[in-house]
Amino acid sequence: MTRDGAPPKARRARGEDLAAIAAHWRSLLSLHAQLDPAFRLAGAAVPAHALAELVEARDVAAWVVEVDAQVAGFCVARVETAPAWVAEASRAEITELFVSDAVRRHGLGRTLAEAALHWAESRRVARVEVRVAARNDVGRSFWRSLGFGAFVDVLDRRL
Repeated sequence: MTRDGAPPKARRARGEDLAAIAAHWRSLLSLHAQLDPAFRLAGAAVPAHALAELVEARDVAAWVVEVDAQVAGFCVARVETAPAWVAEASRAEITELFVSDAVRRHGLGRTLAEAALHWAESRRVARVEVRVAARNDVGRSFWRSLGFGAFVDVLDRRL
């Protein structure tokens, strides 16, 4: 936290942040795997190309927040373009958001989400989506507190 108690500002992720982001991403997937095994990481690491995309791709952006000079959380968003025959030309999706356990509930997640929302607005999208596991009550409550609501139910059937 800052000296005045305000959460640190989010900043765009850089190449030197990717190792910390990968570690946090593994933690995020581990938390989700406790909700449902479908979220388990298939290998030992987040693929390097997925990490590089966070700082190199035009339609993908990532942010980090630091506490005591360490990356304490990250957020990833992307813009997707719709087919020409759909009225909504593009939308953004916040695909990942994670804050370390030790510093949760201090506004860091909100800071990261707001950075992604401002970025999406600057990209001139009219709508931002997030996907939250049905069993993730904390996550669902967090996103609802930021004004997100139900749009599409994703149903699955395990075979």
